Amino acid sequence: MTFRSMFAAAALALIAASGLAGAQGDAGAPLPGTSLYNLDSTWVTQDEARIALSSLSGKPVVAAMGYASCKDICPAIVADMMWIDRHLPPGAASRVEFVFFTFDSVADTPERLRLYAEGHGLDLSHWMLLGADDDAVRELAAALDVGYRPDGAGGFDHTAVITLLDKKGEIVFQQRGTQASSDELLDRLKALFSNEK
Repeated sequence: MTFRSMFAAAALALIAASGLAGAQGDAGAPLPGTSLYNLDSTWVTQDEARIALSSLSGKPVVAAMGYASCKDICPAIVADMMWIDRHLPPGAASRVEFVFFTFDSVADTPERLRLYAEGHGLDLSHWMLLGADDDAVRELAAALDVGYRPDGAGGFDHTAVITLLDKKGEIVFQQRGTQASSDELLDRLKALFSNEK
């Protein structure tokens, strides 16, 4: 087991322990102990709204971490997320949230994230870009098993991971690497839609 995977396991154990405190989802029901929505951090949207992760509960979420000035891995991650968005079943866009979490708590201001969304043509009716302080970023990255570090040139070296969460914030599937196909993640997402019926 690598140090990174041990750190991720410890973060998930912390989530499970905090879940015992009785965090609640959208309908007031307690969240599962392994739900990411048990993490007690505040994030700021591209519209400067402050939200808790638990506010994402109630629908599946396609999530990734990156940063706005990245010219390498992040555009490929966002392109994969956009591909998934374009291949949703008809009328399904309102039933899923696409969330891009930034690593860069300093440079990626809400204004910069909004410009990033506009520049990529992201539909903010079901896309959200979020920033937070360094502690919240580290905690979420560990829980998602996303490795990252500052690269010394004002950016970050990081792994490419797209995560599918169910409506309670539990990890259903993770797509790893920029050469990976998004077909399986899309199929898993469609299955979540089917299970809602």
